[in-house]
Amino acid sequence: MDISVINSIQEQFNKNEATYLAASLTHRKSALDFVLLHDLPDRKDEEYKYTPVNRILKKNFDFEKIVTSNSTHLNFKDHFYKLKGNHLVFLNGTYLPAQSIILNDICCQTEVDSKQTFKDVFDALNVAFCKNSLKIEVNEHYRPQPFFIYYFYDSEQGQVFGNPNIQITAHSNTRIQILEKTISTGTHPVFINKKVGVHVKANAQVNITKIQNYKKHIFQVYNLEVNQDAQSTFNSNVYSFAGGLIRNNLSINQLGEHCESHMHGLYLITGHSHVDNHTSVNHTQPNSYSNELYKGILDENARAVFNGKIFVRPEAQKTNAFQSNQNINLSDSASIHTKPQLEIWADDVKCSHGCTVGQMDEEALFYLRARGIGKNQAKALILIAFSEQSLEYIPFEFVKEEIDTLIRKRLIG
Repeated sequence: MDISVINSIQEQFNKNEATYLAASLTHRKSALDFVLLHDLPDRKDEEYKYTPVNRILKKNFDFEKIVTSNSTHLNFKDHFYKLKGNHLVFLNGTYLPAQSIILNDICCQTEVDSKQTFKDVFDALNVAFCKNSLKIEVNEHYRPQPFFIYYFYDSEQGQVFGNPNIQITAHSNTRIQILEKTISTGTHPVFINKKVGVHVKANAQVNITKIQNYKKHIFQVYNLEVNQDAQSTFNSNVYSFAGGLIRNNLSINQLGEHCESHMHGLYLITGHSHVDNHTSVNHTQPNSYSNELYKGILDENARAVFNGKIFVRPEAQKTNAFQSNQNINLSDSASIHTKPQLEIWADDVKCSHGCTVGQMDEEALFYLRARGIGKNQAKALILIAFSEQSLEYIPFEFVKEEIDTLIRKRLIG
């Protein structure tokens, strides 16, 4: 890491040290020490070979010019979905309980993350700079009301470095639907370093849907780590439309028998947007299932990366694991780097993985045009049909409509 970046990170920590609870200061300093010993990833790091975060951030973001105060002029509730549920508000990475709506069936509290070991430099950055960690405990048999999580970023006064941290525990037999959305104002650069942990206990189901439609000055690294107990189900849906840099790290650990994991993603990007999806599914016990489908459409100078890993451990007999990444490249200047990976140590399994990168299907285009449909409309119809398969597991009809509108607006204009 460049020495100026190190000094800037150190200086930012020192400026905010007085605002941290004394009880949390030790592990925050431990996290900072980890950061100072490790570089932000560049092309020499295999996991970030095509997404050199160090170079991208150094070019677009300056830790010396971070705004630490939170604005209060935003009308948060104007952005709420008009549906009964738990509405959780974050501003510049900090949870705001006074602006949130919490139902009686759950327990939400802010607490200090006491973690002493760190998965990577972004994990350590989050622990060092997160002002409060939100812990959500969902009681057994909870089902009716969804969670809406709103991340507001106000960069009107200067650059913002946000570190939201959420830990969710879904107890046995619960059914949880979560929708995440980001709202931003201002034109200064924003670096979001988000960490979400989910524990899905026995017979519970959790569904997380993320809409990522950012302005070009927003850069995000999102770490989502999921632990599943026996007979649990987890669904992830992520839809990326724009942003300076979007890196999504999804790690799923199936720790019990008869677990199910479903992962669906769509990146429909143009301009100079850069979207990188890294996923990992760790099958550790028998009779588990995972299914992963990510689709991408790239135009102009957009760049995308997909790296999906499936691990089937020796004990995980009778595992069914499937992975697919499909891409359509509409421009000679756009690029996609895809790398599906499958590592199996068990012999009684059904597993497959694969990827495709191509251009518009000329036969399908000819078929539509032969029936009197104009060229541009025919292209749009093909791309819309290609995209909308990824909407299958969204639990909210109004969100399907919102994403469908974004897809059509992008493809039809």
